[in-house]
Amino acid sequence: MKSVRDQFPILSVPENEKRLIYLDNAATSFKPLSVLKAVDDYYRMDNANPHRGVYTLGVRSTDIHENARLTAARFVNASPEEIIFTQNATEALNLVAYSYGMEFLKEGDEILISVAEHHSNLVPWQRVAKHTGSRLVYLYPGPDGRITEEELDQKINPRTRLIAIAQVSNVLGTEAPVKSIVKRARLHGAAVVLDCAQSVSHMPVDVKELDVDFAAFSGHKMYAPMGIGVLYGKKELLDKMPPFLSGGDMIANVHEQTSTYAEVPRRFEAGTRNVGGEAGLAAAIEYMNSIGWETIRYYVLVLMD
Repeated sequence: MKSVRDQFPILSVPENEKRLIYLDNAATSFKPLSVLKAVDDYYRMDNANPHRGVYTLGVRSTDIHENARLTAARFVNASPEEIIFTQNATEALNLVAYSYGMEFLKEGDEILISVAEHHSNLVPWQRVAKHTGSRLVYLYPGPDGRITEEELDQKINPRTRLIAIAQVSNVLGTEAPVKSIVKRARLHGAAVVLDCAQSVSHMPVDVKELDVDFAAFSGHKMYAPMGIGVLYGKKELLDKMPPFLSGGDMIANVHEQTSTYAEVPRRFEAGTRNVGGEAGLAAAIEYMNSIGWETIRYYVLVLMD
């Protein structure tokens, strides 16, 4: 356990003349040496704009960018073209709300979320409902803080077109019945959006096994830098969705009056990418793989050791 603690330099810095014990990992996690080194190495030796040049640094930066995408894809059992890099889970959820919700929901449709959702998975759907005329419906937890099968039966119906839910609640730490939700959603053709910000750092997340349509998570809650996040989306849905942001690398061709967009996932990655953050995210995933889930689950105990 001590060897894991030693991997986090910030824990060696005293706070109030005492050894630091950190209990706020749900808000953001510390960064191990391997992540700090990956970010530092990128800016020291590989810094360039990916997909913008064929010179050596440009090629190396592009390789780091795309290899990080492959690492993230393997992490959640997705295909690389289904992985979109964002700033964080909030931006990823907003991307789905604007590019899918605004485009495909209409008056009379219902959006189903839990009343315990993080604002990032609530406010965007309020805006979608207001813009499209759809209706926002809430799931309410039972006495133990968990969503019951009976509540799902009552709230999921033929009008339900999209369900957005946190896999693990940032409020209570309870796990949502994702498989039950997906099973009911499929009966009515509803899309399922999974907020994995609080889950990917504590449990394996397999998007294929869960059969969700979209999944979002932030790097900074799983030992990666701030400013990097991931959106997973089924390719057949991403192919139908318009871009969230415009400009930079998401363009295929630009004419005076019209433009054509790049293929997914680059269609959703406008502007210069945070390649240093992506390098840190890949290193964080590799670090998690190296220490294993049992150690990760007892991370707080490690910090208190």
